[in-house]
Amino acid sequence: MIDFFVKKKGLRVRVAALIQDAKGKVLLIQQKKNTSGYWLLPGGGIEFGESAEEALKRELKEELDLEVTKSSFLLVNESIDPNRKRHLIQLVFLVQVKALLPKLNPKEKAISGFGYFTNVEIQKMDLRPDIKEYFKKKKRNPSIYLSSNWVAES
Repeated sequence: MIDFFVKKKGLRVRVAALIQDAKGKVLLIQQKKNTSGYWLLPGGGIEFGESAEEALKRELKEELDLEVTKSSFLLVNESIDPNRKRHLIQLVFLVQVKALLPKLNPKEKAISGFGYFTNVEIQKMDLRPDIKEYFKKKKRNPSIYLSSNWVAES
């Protein structure tokens, strides 16, 4: 029932990783849609019964062969299509990985490239969702992310 409702209404919950190299450049992946392409933070959808952090680790491993060593919650980004047909909730984590060089999974047809970019370069890119304002900030304070156990009804 919930699955039907979520798919019917176009709601998507996505995790995303903010990964920076030694110079502070941000890792972005490129996706192709028809003839054009756009950029986004690496990550993907959360599967039912999977925590956000588990999804983050799985997506980075599957798509880019990156192993998460540390993650901390940064922000929630919400984007709603003006026609109200799609609704995206993106949970962004500051992530450290074992090795900074991604390896594209050949089975991943949606990803056409990746790169590390400066905040200035990001301002000129087609970034989706459009969170360029966040990259204008000099200091990025992490928000609180609280994972809690399910409380069974008695």
